[in-house]
This record gives sequence, structure tokens and C-alpha cells, in this order.
Amino acid sequence: MVGCQSRVEALHRRARAQVDVLLPLNEFFAQEAERLRRHDQARSLEALGRKIAQEVSDIQRAETAASYGFNQAALITGLVKFGIGSLKALASHNGEHPLTAGARLARDDFARTAPFGEVRVAVGPGGVPDDVNVVALSRQARELGGAESEVAERLEGRGYLLFMPETFTTILNELKDKVLKGTLALPVTSSSLGRHREGLSRTL
Repeated sequence: MVGCQSRVEALHRRARAQVDVLLPLNEFFAQEAERLRRHDQARSLEALGRKIAQEVSDIQRAETAASYGFNQAALITGLVKFGIGSLKALASHNGEHPLTAGARLARDDFARTAPFGEVRVAVGPGGVPDDVNVVALSRQARELGGAESEVAERLEGRGYLLFMPETFTTILNELKDKVLKGTLALPVTSSSLGRHREGLSRTL
């Protein structure tokens, strides 16, 4: 009986020693898992930043080309109308100077304008990183025949937060720093981002 009790006590001591070894290991593995999770989230923010930068660059190039095409078309149309107006004045002998007649006919084309180049990063209700889109504000305004401010107001009315691309890049970097420090976890909802936007962009 005494021998059996001794064996039980020995097994108990051995189990206790194993527990003492395993507890720190469990803590280490938990810390390592948390570190890996934070780094994965930080990498997802970096990937989002690269995606946003590429999309903004593509839209800006397209806007530059569209602006050039628009201005060229307005110039050519204006010159054609200027020529037609001048020739008509010469032929009609109505007393109006040909250059004045041509300028009057071409005035609207020479003065024609349209919005170009405005780009925003829109964060929807799903937040960062899953509900982030680049919005070609000027292009949408041209398509709708309205102002860029009207497009922005519609998006904001649907719960989107709009950022200048440079501002959003700065905010992404700050979010990544907070994630790596363990003071923030993804996703960051748009409502949460809105509440903290002033603090996040204080240095801008």
C-alpha cells in the first residue's frame, strides 16, 4: 500500500512538473499567435495601401487624358464655329464685323468647362480593410451632369466617409502602427473611423 501511494505521489509530482513546463509554453504560443495575427493584419493594410495607390494613379492618368480630349474637342469645335460665323458675316453684309460674328458663335465652346481630376477614397459601412473604394469624383459628376460636391454628398448620405488619397495613406499608416502595437484590431468600421478621424489625422 505504501509503495502504491509513493508511486501515485511520484506521478503527481511528475504531472505537476509537466504542467509547470506547459503553462509558460501555452502563454508563449498564445503571444506568438497574437503577434502573427497583428502582422497579418498589418500586411493586409499594406496591401490595401498599394491597391489604393495603383487605382488612384490609374484614375488620375485617365482624367488627364479625358481633360486633354475635352479641351481639344472644345477648341476644334470653337474654331470651326468661329470660321463659319466669320464667313456668314462676310457673305451676308449685315454690318457685323466677321471676327465679332465668329467670336459670338464660338463663345460657348471656348468657355465650355467640365470637372476633371478629383479623386477620393471612400470607406463604406464595412470599414477598413474590406469596404474601401476609390471614387472618380469628377468622372461621376460629368456622367451625372452635376457638380463634384453633389456626388460627394450622395456618397456621404449613403454612409461613406470620403478622404483625399494622401490623407487616407497617412491614416492607413497610423492604423498599421496601432495594429502592430496591439492597440487596435481589424476591421475598423466606418463609424469608428469617423469618431477617431480627427485624432488619426491630427498631424495633417
